[in-house]
Amino acid sequence: MLLEEARNLVFAGKIPAHQAIRDWLAGLTESELRPGSKLPPERQLAAALGVSRMTLRQALDAMAKEGLITRAVGGRGGSFIAEPRVSVDISHLIGLSAQLLNSVHSISSRVLAIETLPADAAVAEALQLAAGAPVHRVVRLRYASAAPVVLEDSYFPAELLPGLLERDLTGSIYAVMGDGYGLAPFSSVEELNPAIAGEANAKLLDISPNAPVLTIQRTALSEDGRPVEYSRDVIRTDRLRIVVSGRAEPAANRTTTYRAGRPQ
Repeated sequence: MLLEEARNLVFAGKIPAHQAIRDWLAGLTESELRPGSKLPPERQLAAALGVSRMTLRQALDAMAKEGLITRAVGGRGGSFIAEPRVSVDISHLIGLSAQLLNSVHSISSRVLAIETLPADAAVAEALQLAAGAPVHRVVRLRYASAAPVVLEDSYFPAELLPGLLERDLTGSIYAVMGDGYGLAPFSSVEELNPAIAGEANAKLLDISPNAPVLTIQRTALSEDGRPVEYSRDVIRTDRLRIVVSGRAEPAANRTTTYRAGRPQ
């Protein structure tokens, strides 16, 4: 069916052929092509469109960069319609789970490691602790519609949160911190950087080791300004779309410090 539609595609003179193909396929992802659908082989699709494989690949490359399609190699190689990316706004502490549930059918978390250990230099500095002070470490993998989307590596001051590791940490840890200790994060300072997944992260997130990811280093603060969590997160950008919203404040309230909240 797709090949039949491709034969009827008319190229307008003002739009490059690869852009027209990209727009045509992108439109079909919103109407006819379901996530997971496999596109016809490049040779067949290019022939049906009446273009070279190089022109078709330009269109497919653009769609892959936008997260509209995914590529696979091996026995099940080819191009597939990607799952739509879910928007997560890191400006608000309303919870990653709540945001994901607006767009996907199911969410879950898997705890990979929990331990109490001495804080290394980076963790101690972020949490304003003495080097070697005890901290709780929680490593979790977050899922959206059964697909792993976020790898979290979080540290919490053990003195402020005694017994944290004995609680259920498969849901919102921030809710546990608020309900059990009165220390729900109120604000956070974050650093976002692009990166390549690497072997270890790729295995957990079920992506290629060369896939692009977004890393977030975050220090969350309680309402009285105490650091209560330091986290290093790795996010699949092919499944999650990270956004930051904001608004202008009255001139009298403006500062030079910008803070964003953490999805949890």
